[in-house]
Amino acid sequence: MELSPIDVSPRELQAYERLVAHEVDALVVTSPTNIRWLTGFAGSNATVVVFDNEVTLFTDNRYADRAPAELAGAGSSAQVGIASTELGDEVQDLLGSAELVALEADYVSWAQHQTINDEWLPAQTLVPTSGLIDRLRSRKDTAEIERIEAAAAIVDESLAQVRPLLGQRRTERDFARSLDAAIRSNGADDLGFDTIVASGPNGAIPHHSPGDRIIKPGDFVIVDVGAMVQGYRSDMTRTFSVGSMSREQRRHYDTVIAAQQAGVDSMLADAGTVEVDTAARAVIDQAGWADSFLHGTGHGVGLDIHELPRVGKGVTDVYEIGTVATVEPGVYLRGVGGVRIEDTCVVTETGARRLTKFPKDNPEV
Repeated sequence: MELSPIDVSPRELQAYERLVAHEVDALVVTSPTNIRWLTGFAGSNATVVVFDNEVTLFTDNRYADRAPAELAGAGSSAQVGIASTELGDEVQDLLGSAELVALEADYVSWAQHQTINDEWLPAQTLVPTSGLIDRLRSRKDTAEIERIEAAAAIVDESLAQVRPLLGQRRTERDFARSLDAAIRSNGADDLGFDTIVASGPNGAIPHHSPGDRIIKPGDFVIVDVGAMVQGYRSDMTRTFSVGSMSREQRRHYDTVIAAQQAGVDSMLADAGTVEVDTAARAVIDQAGWADSFLHGTGHGVGLDIHELPRVGKGVTDVYEIGTVATVEPGVYLRGVGGVRIEDTCVVTETGARRLTKFPKDNPEV
């Protein structure tokens, strides 16, 4: 797939508008993911300052050549400052006239706060903010969606290649390693996260780590997997049956399939994410398994595997056109096993479009 170039230039104005809306003079961005989204820089050491309608990225001498190149490649107009000693000296010089300076409260540790307050900006008043950049990230542009969809396509292809191994009495760990290797050989830059393979009773543990249990006939096997392409991730879960399903296994599987479809159907622009959770949960409740749905119904996906919006009970987040998020109901029966079905979807003008497309209609291996 030929991917559109990333263009971060509109994001700089969006960030400044958010700063104005929060009635602060400047924002100090320390989250590496938010820095990458805002400027295109993917190095390990940077601080970004949004101030006076401009964006400045400070880093160290290791990135003297790389930082300007990455910013230019992403269409950023941000200035690059190379700090010869401490980044704080450069930040202090830039923000000398600022009074209220916002920090990303979700990413700044107590020790970092003390350093910024006492050493970097002792003359300024620091203001905690939450989700200021993260909420901008939740609405993806075309280039971002393309990368997530490319990562999803790699997983679709890779899972199809290794699926037959489920019927060959492999261990969970062996199957996970084979799937991970296929994802990398099929063009992913990396895995989206640590692959989950949970067979038989282990499937009742939503985030089971693959172990030495041999996958056996009669097992349900949950496979939760993602890939990364140019920093963007996909997330998909499929549940397989090793051999023919029993009548109760079929009811278990069909209930989760119906719950997931109800959730996807409710994933509409301007709808609350709680509506997806409610729709999926209602199907599972009606089947008598209300207490066996142990987690929320989804989460945003992008540069992070878990990002805004949140999808669950009592959540007030809202979908927008361009929001990318998962729908992933599950039913987990202790001592028996579990079923989870998950797709990464994008909200469009006409509803949700699945980016993960591995078929769900024939789970028997």
